[in-house]
Amino acid sequence: MLRTSHGSCCLTLLLCLGLAGQLNADALGQDIGVETQPPQWTSDAVRMTFLHGSASVSESGTATGRRSVPLALGLSAVVPGLGQGYNRQWLKAGLSIAVEAALVLGYVKWKNDGLDGERAFQAQAHAEWSPTRYAEWLNDYVGFLEINHGGVFTVQDILIPSPDQLDFTEPAGWTESELITVRRLFNEIRATESQMFHPETGATFSHVLPYFGEQQYYELIGKYFQFAPGWEDYPDWVVEDEYTDAIDPERSDGEGGKVSVSPKFYSYARDHARSQDLLRRASRVTSLIIVNHVISAIDAAVFSRLHNDRLSARMEMVNVESGRHEPRAVLTLQF
Repeated sequence: MLRTSHGSCCLTLLLCLGLAGQLNADALGQDIGVETQPPQWTSDAVRMTFLHGSASVSESGTATGRRSVPLALGLSAVVPGLGQGYNRQWLKAGLSIAVEAALVLGYVKWKNDGLDGERAFQAQAHAEWSPTRYAEWLNDYVGFLEINHGGVFTVQDILIPSPDQLDFTEPAGWTESELITVRRLFNEIRATESQMFHPETGATFSHVLPYFGEQQYYELIGKYFQFAPGWEDYPDWVVEDEYTDAIDPERSDGEGGKVSVSPKFYSYARDHARSQDLLRRASRVTSLIIVNHVISAIDAAVFSRLHNDRLSARMEMVNVESGRHEPRAVLTLQF
């Protein structure tokens, strides 16, 4: 008899364990006046198991092949695929391990390549972009705006240290005194930037120079044209006491191109963007690695639970029409 209830399919197998021979013996006992005893049934007399679509009988009352859900969960949480191996899902185990290996290898490669690129563009910035050169341009730019565009400013000229006083190509060797000098220089630069404007648009500067060594410092010097004069290949902006077109790095050629911005500005911007893209890619892979661990762990735990719950069996005694008690094995398949 097949019964279904609340998502479970109960396959009830009526085992007529009062075998024909026993019935004959009962009848014979009655005929000759010999008293017979009813059969004695124990809870572990018969157990039905269902594995891979086939049924078999086992004399053991203890379920075999049960799996630990916490263990399956923990194994795949640590290394995706281990829990699947524990569940004997070899194809899933191999796939999970392969995905994990590919993600880890991708992360290591992109992370290392990104860090190598980061060190390279930082070294380039130290060698080829000069805060003192940029400060010199700001001092001249103030004069240019005052003379040619009616600018009125309250800032004083930036006090610029000589190369002998401060070497920006070797920041790792700065003394405490030199660090103080760098901070003062950047404060004066930032104060001047806050009052500057672009002659073509009249708009004030959108950014001030971040402090030396900050992440934004390395990004902005290759991103915004106002910082282009700090690059060593930027054209001279004063020739024979006359301002050239290079005094305004935002000056365009009518087609959107900046006439004075030099090649090193653009090459640095490309190198910086490539490095940061690799690091962002590695960061995204980290998220995928975590997702792979979570999915693999949940899958292993769910399969273990389903394996344990897929089949349960019990014995029960039922009354039949004759008033006799008859054993019945109830086999429940859940899915």
